[in-house]
This record gives sequence, C-alpha cells and structure tokens, in this order.
Amino acid sequence: MVVGIQDRFGADSILLGTATIISDSTRYFLATASHVTNEVRGDCNLVFRGQNDTPVFVPLKQFLGQKLVKWINHYEADISIIELIPFDEPSKERLTKWSFPFSQIMDSKQAIIREVNVITIGFPVITKIRQHFSPLTFNSFFSSGLITLDRADTKKPSIFQLLENPSVQGYSGGPVLIGISRPGATLGPSHTVFVGMVHGTFNDNTGGKLAMITPAFYLSEMIKNYKS
Repeated sequence: MVVGIQDRFGADSILLGTATIISDSTRYFLATASHVTNEVRGDCNLVFRGQNDTPVFVPLKQFLGQKLVKWINHYEADISIIELIPFDEPSKERLTKWSFPFSQIMDSKQAIIREVNVITIGFPVITKIRQHFSPLTFNSFFSSGLITLDRADTKKPSIFQLLENPSVQGYSGGPVLIGISRPGATLGPSHTVFVGMVHGTFNDNTGGKLAMITPAFYLSEMIKNYKS
C-alpha cells in the first residue's frame, strides 16, 4: 500500500517522498504530503516494492487514464491526493490487493493516546535506486496531544501530533498506523488504523527533534469532499 514518489526529471532523478494507496469500494486514491508533490518538476514514477525487495517503477500518468497530472491540495494541512485509475488487469489487481481501506482511516478529531505504539512507514531518500529497495519502519509513541504549529513548508498554522522520534528524509507523506500486531503494541484497536501522515521534523536550537504528524481526519475529510 506504500509507494515511493520518484522525480523523473533527467539523470538527477531522486526519491521525493512516500505515498499511500487508499481504496474505497472500486475507487483508488494516492495520498502524500503536498510539499512532496510541489517538488515534482514533471512526470513522476511510483516505486512499488516487488518480490524479494526489488523495485517496480510505474509512471504515475499510467494510472490517470486521459486525465492530466493534477494533485489536489488540502487548504490547511500538508496533504495532496490524486485519484488512480487501473489501466489493465495487473494494475487493477495491484491496487485492489495493495491498498489501505478508506473505512480504516481515523476520521475523528481527537488525539491518539500516548500509551499506544505506532508504526511509521517510509522510503529513504536514495539518489540511485538499485537492485533492492524497501521501505523503512520505526516504532514510536506520541509525545503530545493535538497541537497547532506552523507548517515547516508554508509557515501557516495546522494541527499536528508530535512523535517521540524525529522523522527521516523521504518519510514525508508516509503513513502512521496503529493496531499492527508487533511486540509492544499492547494497546489500541484489533485492526490496523491509519492515524496520520508524516509532515516533517519539529526542532529547536538545543538539538531536540520530534516528528510532526498530520492527523488523519484531514485526509478523511479530503476524500469525502472529493467524492461528494
């Protein structure tokens, strides 16, 4: 369900960030951070994780049919979405099998309690993707409730939750999940819930760093409005 977004502009093409495929019945959406899509200078590749951690590159435009590449940005939060359209049976199977259900995106405007173990998924920034490539994960806990801070990119206010750990370059747009069965995940729901997306790192002049997470209710709101 998680893919890398790779800029395809010339020989210096790099990985810009991470995105999640969201499924809602027969419709599919790609969700990432808007500061990631703002860095795309032309067409881009979606980098899927294939068998044995091999990268599979698919141009985004192949999932758009006759539509132009036009990301929709949230008016406040650091989120962009675009609707994906399967272009053949293998692509339909891929989107159907490897996507996150919209019904499991948290839509309530409330903080995740600090005792719940969360998993963050993202692709590291690598200038040249070679034979093997896979996303990274890390376990953490929220260190705050809901908190309004200025975005790192636009400097405009938005609601966040902060993680105990800092983020990593390339994680931008990546999902934050709870309910995954792993050691330490002792609290939380019995199924996986999408609770946020990585925005960036909150830091100060003492060297302190915490990951800034955009709450998932922003994403739920966007997709609901798009469908209406």
